[in-house]
Amino acid sequence: MTKLSSKSAMFMAIAIACCVPSLPAHAALFDGPVDRLPSIQRNSLRQGQTVVTGENGKYVARVLVTASPKAVWQVLTDYANLYKFIPNMTSSKILENRGDRKVIEQVDSRQVFLISVVSRTKLAIQETNQKQIDFRLIDGDLSKMEGYWKMEPVSDVPRKPPTKILITYTVDAQPSSSTPASAFYSIFKDALDDTLQSIKQEVKRRNG
Repeated sequence: MTKLSSKSAMFMAIAIACCVPSLPAHAALFDGPVDRLPSIQRNSLRQGQTVVTGENGKYVARVLVTASPKAVWQVLTDYANLYKFIPNMTSSKILENRGDRKVIEQVDSRQVFLISVVSRTKLAIQETNQKQIDFRLIDGDLSKMEGYWKMEPVSDVPRKPPTKILITYTVDAQPSSSTPASAFYSIFKDALDDTLQSIKQEVKRRNG
């Protein structure tokens, strides 16, 4: 067998390299808001489920909705009518309206064993149009409640126009000193799934 000279080997290596097609830098990547999540969460969201993570009053809840940003925004900011489709909310009022800044009051009532528990919260709202709604407690029956609703467009296929919205609800809710913390955390966390699914269904109902 004849050995190749170093020069011949170099030319052969260049020839092989030239025959291998180069891939675009991001051809195999799709770094959307859903794709950045763990695989179990991605699969659950794409199957229409709500994903809730966190503990001790600090939670992140997500749901994927097939709709336009405008359609989702109209539901999330319909403060005066939230009680009509969100479970356990018995009242929701706009107390102050200064454009993208508002103050709303909400009353929540739920049955815990044989006891009816009613809580009131007054929230300061700061809106970033069709992107985010920040809120913080300024008065009410909780010791703390703050966080935000976030909207992110999602495409099922890379480089195609988005057809879905990922709704993310991030919240830190803490009970008053008179409420058992463990019971409050359990009830609050369980309610997040119903709340996000109800919002999803309301978006679907309004947009046929």
